[in-house]
Amino acid sequence: MGLKRWQRNAVFQAIKAAGLSPGEFDWEHSEDESILRHRPSGGALAFEGVAGNYATRYSAGDAPVEKRTGLSQFRMMQQVDIWLGALKLDIDTPDLWAQLQSESRLLGAVSDEAVENTPLSPSEQEEIAEQLRELTAYVRRVYSLSDLQMRLLEERLDYVAAATSRVGRKDWLLIATGMMLSYVLEAALPPDAARDVLGTLLTSIGHILGQVPRGLPGG
Repeated sequence: MGLKRWQRNAVFQAIKAAGLSPGEFDWEHSEDESILRHRPSGGALAFEGVAGNYATRYSAGDAPVEKRTGLSQFRMMQQVDIWLGALKLDIDTPDLWAQLQSESRLLGAVSDEAVENTPLSPSEQEEIAEQLRELTAYVRRVYSLSDLQMRLLEERLDYVAAATSRVGRKDWLLIATGMMLSYVLEAALPPDAARDVLGTLLTSIGHILGQVPRGLPGG
């Protein structure tokens, strides 16, 4: 079964209504079915049958394949909406295990022996504090974070700033990275914002510590 143009247009509008980009989807057609695939996630929705007796089969994320038969046009479009909702939920749900693996790579990068664990001078402590204040202002200006997300960020950065007078530079770098990664997980930042916050922090203080950490997200 190949969907008619008006049916494909209805699916197009449903994709937009779900908050997704139609440009990320591709159609595949054969004599028996039409398949709509979401390229970034790999999710797919297949249409079969004839008017009054449509069938759908879809997958989204790690959930098992869902199949429905004996559908009217109205019920078929309901399945489209259900699939798009499941697809968006999968896209918007962070992979915490992948972020933890990223944390391990980052911690390995910033613990390089080239960074000696010498005390931070008063001028270095003040420069770091200023960089952290600028990071807070940058995040507040660029990202529409909730009051809770901003409060969590400010608490983490206050702790990181205070630690400069207590530990050596290598230990401080590990503390700063760990605190910011825990913030990213707890605040559930969007992936782009998470990479930007972490990358901005590490590159802004890299020259103070004698190196720019390797392996930054998105680098």
